[in-house]
Amino acid sequence: MTWCEFLQEWHGQLHRLQTLFPYADATALARFRGNKHLLTEYIANTHDLTLSEGLEALELRLLPGAQAKTTFAYAAE
Repeated sequence: MTWCEFLQEWHGQLHRLQTLFPYADATALARFRGNKHLLTEYIANTHDLTLSEGLEALELRLLPGAQAKTTFAYAAE
């Protein structure tokens, strides 16, 4: 799943976001539709993460294969 696909199914993904990030508020999450930066910042702030950790948490938990793609990119260098 890509970010574009994830965002197209935003309302269906809200429950998944709440399950993966228990300190996130459903109303707050609904406001971040389409804004990856604000969503990342919110997840980082509510879960005591840095912005980098927040982005990594989102990508690894929501986008299957994200870790494999990153590992592959490093292996190719």
